[in-house]
Amino acid sequence: MKYFPIIVMMMVVEAAVGQTALKWNALPDLPDDRGFAGMFAGVSHGALLCLGGANFPDGYPWDGGVKKWYDGIYLLEQGGSWKKLPQKMETAAGYGVSVSYQDQVILVGGSNAREHLSRVIGYEWDGQALVRHKYPSLPFSLANMSGAVLEDLLIVVGGNVSATGPGLAKCLVLDLKDVQTGWTEMEPWPGPGRIFPVCATFEGAFYMFSGESTAVNSKGTSYRLIHQDGYRLSIQYLAGRRSVHWEKLAAMPRGMSAGGSSLPVLKGDRFLFWGGVDAVTAQHKTPSSHPGITNDLLYYFPHTDSWEFVGRQQRIPARVTLPVVHWQNQWFYISGEIKPGIRTPAITGVY
Repeated sequence: MKYFPIIVMMMVVEAAVGQTALKWNALPDLPDDRGFAGMFAGVSHGALLCLGGANFPDGYPWDGGVKKWYDGIYLLEQGGSWKKLPQKMETAAGYGVSVSYQDQVILVGGSNAREHLSRVIGYEWDGQALVRHKYPSLPFSLANMSGAVLEDLLIVVGGNVSATGPGLAKCLVLDLKDVQTGWTEMEPWPGPGRIFPVCATFEGAFYMFSGESTAVNSKGTSYRLIHQDGYRLSIQYLAGRRSVHWEKLAAMPRGMSAGGSSLPVLKGDRFLFWGGVDAVTAQHKTPSSHPGITNDLLYYFPHTDSWEFVGRQQRIPARVTLPVVHWQNQWFYISGEIKPGIRTPAITGVY
């Protein structure tokens, strides 16, 4: 059975102004009833690939359900339906970075039930099967980070080296035109280390926002600190050497830890912020009664370093821990988590 790849979903944004109104679409759901958090995803030769991720197949975590990581690979070609490929990832994994580059989907780090990973591998769809491409491993195991490709540079920021490790203030760079030189650790942003930041690229610069770390209050109790800062990274070459410059940006109206990344760049001049964990959401203590992720929609304008609230997405649940992929002139949010322990198989597009 064939599906037309874009199914229009009704209604968009409450209180959106005509000039800034968003259009929302949906692809067919992933062929898994639960869906996955922390998937890898990207585009290879016009096909959308979604790989790995994790869910709770045997019950909610508050009922004793155990998280399971997967090695499955799903493929969607334009005008077709989802296929679960017979090939599998080399190991079950999720919660890493994935980027599309020259018809490969490159997977960086991530985690599984045993460990955090340092491996970097590319997958390319040749029309019949997936071809694997090896890349230099990260200098250390890393998951729960963010990253994107800026021209030919693969940039990875934040993350931690183990499930209980602190968020890192690390910026790693791999030149995809000269992979033999391996990863380079560059000067980090002038702010705290973190896990789960979100990022984007725009007009020759790399942007990083939010994320979270563990802080301690005046009574000695640990709590989730959701960051509301953002930074712009500019890279220059002087005498053949790479140098970086970080610039702190206007404070975010709310945090967006573990939101979809890379951030959609819309109308040629703004980033869309939808989903993620803010400081209020982080205070919900009972997973079974969690209200879900905030549905606020924000624009960030890099030309003016300014923010705008543009409405709320009332019809589609917002999500955390998911990749966002640019495909067929739209930005698609790939599966993800809508409440603690609860995933969705939905693939939601915006433009």
